[in-house]
This record gives sequence, C-alpha cells and structure tokens, in this order.
Amino acid sequence: MFVRFLLVGGSGFVIDVGLTYLLIRLGLAPWLARPPAIVCAAVFTWLANRQFTYQVTSRKSAREATRYALVATLMATLNYAIYLVLIGISLVPVMAVTFATAIQTVLSFYAYRRFVFLLPR
Repeated sequence: MFVRFLLVGGSGFVIDVGLTYLLIRLGLAPWLARPPAIVCAAVFTWLANRQFTYQVTSRKSAREATRYALVATLMATLNYAIYLVLIGISLVPVMAVTFATAIQTVLSFYAYRRFVFLLPR
C-alpha cells in the first residue's frame, strides 16, 4: 500500500512542482506560485489515493471530502511552511518543493489512512 501511496504522491509531486515552476516562469513570485499548485495536486491525490492506494469501495461522501480537506490542509500548511523556510535560505524553489514534500510524505500516508479513509493500522 505504501508503494502505491508513493506512486500517487510522486504523480502529485510532479503536478505540484511542475505547476509551481510554470507559474514562476510566467512571472509569479515563488511564494505566490505554490498555493495553486498545492490545491491542484491535492485534488488529484485525493481521487487517486481513494481509488488506487487505499482502494476505497464506498461512495465518495461529503464527510470523507471534509476529512480529506482538513488533513490535506494541515499537510499542505506544513509543506508550505517548510518550503518558505527553504526558499528563505535561498534554496532553489524546485528543490525546496522536493525537500518539503519528502519531509511530510510519511506523516501524510498515516494521516490519510487513519483519519480520511478510516482504515485500520
């Protein structure tokens, strides 16, 4: 299951870093380019994790979406805070996204599993 999570997360990462890079190239400041990229990656990973990683068979519900949004917001906030610190010390934005995402990946796996899709340990 964790390997599937990494595959989905890797795809979400490509969306995140690719859109961040594109928006910076289009003239947005690095701190402003990141939030829309995070949102796009989060929507993709919710749907992909639901189907592929955790193989949830129940219908999507507003309750599940709300739990996902809460956990995703917490994880995104952590990721974004790390990103801001890293670009603040002059790390290249693409590398900052990479490190921030790596740091929060394991925590995200367990948070989604336990609090969003309600799967046992």
